[in-house]
Amino acid sequence: MAKANGFRFVDADGHVLEHPTRYVELAPKQYKDRIWHIETRADGSEWLRFDGQERPARFMASAGVAGMTPEKRKAAFEGKLKYTETRPAGYNSKPRLADMTTDHIDQSVLYPTMMLGLVSIKDPDFALVQCQVYNDWLQEYCSADRKRLFGVAAIPQQDLKRAVKEIYRAKETGHVGVFLRPNPLKEGQFFDDPFYDPLWKACEETGLPVGLHPFLNPDMPGACRALHLQHRDTTTALQGNQRGNKAWRNQVNLGNVLFTQAIANPFDMMLSLTYLLAGGVCERFPKLKLLFLEANGGWIVPWLERLDHHAATFSWDVKNLKMKPSDYFKRQCWISFDADESTLPFTANNPLVGADRIIWASDYPHPDAKYPGVTEELAENCAGLTPKQKARIFGENAAELYGLPKYGKN
Repeated sequence: MAKANGFRFVDADGHVLEHPTRYVELAPKQYKDRIWHIETRADGSEWLRFDGQERPARFMASAGVAGMTPEKRKAAFEGKLKYTETRPAGYNSKPRLADMTTDHIDQSVLYPTMMLGLVSIKDPDFALVQCQVYNDWLQEYCSADRKRLFGVAAIPQQDLKRAVKEIYRAKETGHVGVFLRPNPLKEGQFFDDPFYDPLWKACEETGLPVGLHPFLNPDMPGACRALHLQHRDTTTALQGNQRGNKAWRNQVNLGNVLFTQAIANPFDMMLSLTYLLAGGVCERFPKLKLLFLEANGGWIVPWLERLDHHAATFSWDVKNLKMKPSDYFKRQCWISFDADESTLPFTANNPLVGADRIIWASDYPHPDAKYPGVTEELAENCAGLTPKQKARIFGENAAELYGLPKYGKN
């Protein structure tokens, strides 16, 4: 294990794949047909059934191909791989633990995949049920090893009162955080709007960090929709069956993933960070913990520098701030880097951020994950940092902010 070399490796943003059948078993009777699940038909084909709609499930297989052969990855991107033929660790925890051991990862914090798009559900009653079923299953998944696997809860943003209740329930059931998309719920209603204050208050009171995690779908206001990235053509065959299906258009329409991921992820994260820091949210909720995930991290230093400059130059527009935006970041925020980002060491040595505000993510089992070898890649990238800086980045930061138990010698 990684701790043999003196460091603890904590993956701050790994992923599960949603279980193909278990949610039906956990759902209340009246929702069993609507709950997210995969149906296998007599001809062997797999169909996703969700909220009264159905479609071939093969479009999701590409989300679980980390470490698979080039042939299987190619089949997945061409829509020829079944969902149940993806990496077993996606929705089975025992193979997950084995893969973590292979990759020298001591502990993993787990975010969803398709459940990142829960906001597309229109019925608030069903949205709550789907969140609770997913959260309960995630705790089952993590029960294979409570010292190594940790879940981040989904909350029903369709109804903030119910979302707040689910935050408190998530704390009671053992989740170590909650996730939000970095997008506003309504056009122009950004995160500094008092509308969101009950969410921030609940997370502050429970101590659960908020993981701001993007999703490549134009189901919410943000860069994907504003820049029309979902309309960019893709050569990937698995997207083809989405184009003419009006029933699914608002639920999953990823378009060209290169453009949506490269542009929308950091754009949306920069916007949300600005409203949270300069908009006064961190001033009002000083114990709120915020994580900025899966948008790379190289932009954070120049962005904070820009915010500080503008906050000083145009101070009359931010009279509610008692500190510089970067000071709020240093007090209660963390940013995630991929293991191979060349700007990671620079950011660790920059006074606006520093090593104690950096976490890392594997993104496993998604297709861009480095498996095996992510911890070796991270260690090589950080070779020039001090042992103390490495310890903070590799695992101590994530363990502290999520409140993880000690594991092994660390």
